[in-house]
Amino acid sequence: MTQGFRRKGKSIIGVILGIFILGIVSEVLAGPPMGHGRRHHLRHHRGHHGQGFAGDGICPQVRATVQAPDEIRDQPNPLEPSREVLYGGETLFQVDVQPVACKICHGVNGNGLGIMAQGLNPPPRNFNCKETMQEVSDGQLFWIIRNGSPGTGMPAFKNLDDKQIWKIVHYLRQFSKPGRK
Repeated sequence: MTQGFRRKGKSIIGVILGIFILGIVSEVLAGPPMGHGRRHHLRHHRGHHGQGFAGDGICPQVRATVQAPDEIRDQPNPLEPSREVLYGGETLFQVDVQPVACKICHGVNGNGLGIMAQGLNPPPRNFNCKETMQEVSDGQLFWIIRNGSPGTGMPAFKNLDDKQIWKIVHYLRQFSKPGRK
C-alpha cells in the first residue's frame, strides 16, 4: 500500500514538474513581451483598429488659431533634439500625457486621424503636413499645448512642465521631416 501511494506521489510530482518546464520553455520561445523595453526614438507606430486611421490626413490645413504672445511665439526650443529628448517626447505623445494621450486625436503617426478625430471640427492638426508645420513656430506649438486652442478640440495641458512640452514639440517636428515615411 505504501509503494502504491509513493508511485502516485511521484507521478503527480512528475506531471507538475513537466507542466512547469513546458511553461518555462514556452516563455523562452515566445520572446520578450511586446511593448516593453526602450523603443527606437524614431520608430514608426503601426497602430491597430483602436488607435486611429492610416492615411495622409488633411494637408495643407488652413487655420485661424489664436496666436501666442510674441515673446513665446518667437522663442526657440531650448532643448537639443537628442535621442533621449525625442524618446521622452514620443513617450508623452503616445502614452503618458493625461487626461488622454495626444495620439487619441492626432493619431499614432501624427496624421491628425486618431480615433477621436472624426468627431472634431476643425480636425486635429496633421503634423505630417510640411506646408502647415513650416508656418508654426516652436513657441506657438508650446503655447497651444500649454493653453489649448479655443474653438477646437485641443485642450490645455497645464499639468505638463515646460521641459515635457518642449520634448513633445521636438517629437512633433519629426513627423514632417523630409524623407520620413
